[in-house]
Amino acid sequence: MIDLHIHTTYSDGADTLTEVLKKAEDLKLEYISITDHDTCEAYEELEKIDYKKYFSGTIIPGVEIKCSYGNRLIEILGYNIDTKIVNDYMREYHKTHSKEILQQKYFDILYDRCLEMGLILSNKKDIEFNPAHDWASVTIYKEIKSHKVNKEKLPEDLWQDFTTFSKKYCGNTDFKLFIDKSKDYLTVQEAVEIVKKAGGLVFLPHVFIYKWAEDKNKLLDDLVEKYDIDGIECMHSEFSEEQIQYLLQYTKNNNFFRSGGSDYHGVNKAGIEMATGKGNLEIPSEFINNWYNKN
Repeated sequence: MIDLHIHTTYSDGADTLTEVLKKAEDLKLEYISITDHDTCEAYEELEKIDYKKYFSGTIIPGVEIKCSYGNRLIEILGYNIDTKIVNDYMREYHKTHSKEILQQKYFDILYDRCLEMGLILSNKKDIEFNPAHDWASVTIYKEIKSHKVNKEKLPEDLWQDFTTFSKKYCGNTDFKLFIDKSKDYLTVQEAVEIVKKAGGLVFLPHVFIYKWAEDKNKLLDDLVEKYDIDGIECMHSEFSEEQIQYLLQYTKNNNFFRSGGSDYHGVNKAGIEMATGKGNLEIPSEFINNWYNKN
């Protein structure tokens, strides 16, 4: 089995790089990809250690780049990339689009809007939040759920999991927690160009989790028509069996490469395990046969 969508503490994952490698080894995975958001710093650590002491399989260089699509945010995955090229570009970009500045801004906005909604939160100064390392949405979601009284004030599905909170409600222009972040991130075209300049392939991840999209099939069609997309993530923790089969047929009919991944974040996305997702995944290594050079 393989898992080509994994996050570490270099972005919003809860596990360190070595912890991820050890878990992948325990699961006997053949191939993995570390796909942290907007950074390839994990690969700099990989160069400094003998990672084979922790994981005997193969690591495919990857990244997940958050980018603006209209006034919404989506992501693209890059595989087979020169991680140094991506890191150099992202570090230069972050000089004017600092994660620390952006996350503090989003934290302040979300905090104030939660209060406007009548939600109960701790005093801002008492909430443990480091914008250089933490993600505002994750911190605010945990804070909301730490006060059980908030449950009766929120939609049931929002309360159930972070993905719904983030992708459906924070991504809904009509919901109080929506933030227009489009000017804070690269455009889809710019993100695609970075991956291409790094010698990589562009994949669309988790296209069905964007709950703001009324017609997700149309969203997929629009993205592959407008941008130079090489492949599609056909298996993901949040996909139903019907959605997986749809994407497998879609990639076959339209000659796209395939990938699959759990989108593992450790305890930051509870209930999603590496390789198996929510128990619905068994991603075959055959997915990479026609796009990853194993030599």
